[in-house]
Amino acid sequence: MNLTLEMKKTVEDLMNFLDESPTGAFAVKSIRKRLLSNNFSELTEQNRWKLSQGDRFFVQRGDAGLCAGVVGTSPIDRTGFRMIGAHTDSPGFRVKADDVYEKAGYVQLGVEIYGGPLLASWTDRDLSLAGKILLKKDDKLESRLWKSDKALLRIPQVALHMNRAVNDDGLKLDKQNHLPPILALSDEKPFTMRRLQEYIASEIGVAVGEIAGLELEVFDTQKAAFLGLNDDLFVSGRIDNLAMCHAAISALTLLPANPKSTILISLFDAEEIGSTTMNGGASSFLDNCAERVAITGGLNREDYLIALSKSILISADVAHAVHPNYTDLYEPHHQNALNRGPVIKINAMKKYATTIDSSLWFEDCCRKAGVPFQKYIHRTDKVCGSTIGPIVSTNLGVQTVDVGSAILSMHSIRETAGACDPWYMTQSMKSAMM
Repeated sequence: MNLTLEMKKTVEDLMNFLDESPTGAFAVKSIRKRLLSNNFSELTEQNRWKLSQGDRFFVQRGDAGLCAGVVGTSPIDRTGFRMIGAHTDSPGFRVKADDVYEKAGYVQLGVEIYGGPLLASWTDRDLSLAGKILLKKDDKLESRLWKSDKALLRIPQVALHMNRAVNDDGLKLDKQNHLPPILALSDEKPFTMRRLQEYIASEIGVAVGEIAGLELEVFDTQKAAFLGLNDDLFVSGRIDNLAMCHAAISALTLLPANPKSTILISLFDAEEIGSTTMNGGASSFLDNCAERVAITGGLNREDYLIALSKSILISADVAHAVHPNYTDLYEPHHQNALNRGPVIKINAMKKYATTIDSSLWFEDCCRKAGVPFQKYIHRTDKVCGSTIGPIVSTNLGVQTVDVGSAILSMHSIRETAGACDPWYMTQSMKSAMM
């Protein structure tokens, strides 16, 4: 399939966003910049909100949670909210607190597994560090985001000669012993966390004594890139689930002024680890934001509950494309393809929140946008994953549809997706907001 100019612009913008966002906090930083440049005003949870019809706004909770919206022209208790939820976090590794150590002549970092990454994909990659640096000066705390553009880390595989059965038995990694990355070679001076702090201090231009704390993540330094003879694929880390965040925010910024319905986009943290954080899908974040928007419109609590009963939520998280080498692992009658449009996810055990009503509504949104769509059902003999959809739908009591763009190698350090699908998803979301 040939990319149209608009499709190419959309996927290139997504690829730039992915490169800017080695962590969820960096993704939110990039999104804030995009919203501010599109005349969105920042609110805080610590102050009263004053909003009028047509106002564009956003609020951040924690480092990696953000809710953005536009106040519609119709009363909220008449039309309800049009909501989209996605998540900013991705599976990977977090650096253990104060865990730099030396072993066999190497300096290594202790790491914890975050979520469910495909561990083997993280070996023999040029890795680096990014995260939050907490500074303290004159008893005042300041938070900064930092990422190294230099490859600092590597998790080398052991040579074939020491593991002759690896190609037959598969790579088996002990999570405690085989995953700590190499940071440097040992030298005559003992290597402590302070030496890493000295490097970071020099990078951000502060005295090492000002660093009060570090919260670091590991990421792949390789940039997003097109793939294939016709550039109809692209590859990157964190497509799950920053691609859906990008589509939602892009649709919101492309929305014509003064929409009829009030729109809310909620980007949650911590989906990969269960959503039970202050800015996760199980938190009060979206509920609080929605109610405060309703209050600014003069609604009381009962009016707000009426509005929720008329609302609908798109839970946006990537979906599984069929893998040509493993077709037997997929439901034979629901094998989704790249570049074939959004995937509507359905599950009898309600791992996905889609109902027949919400599915038909989203199908109509796709048709109005001229976008193809697909449906996904997991194999009956395999355990199905889940999303924020059932969590948020349960908490708010709103009709919900689970959708996402199809990708390959979900949870790999480098995932593969269709280059047309970012545009398809953006257009379907834009249609859903109108």
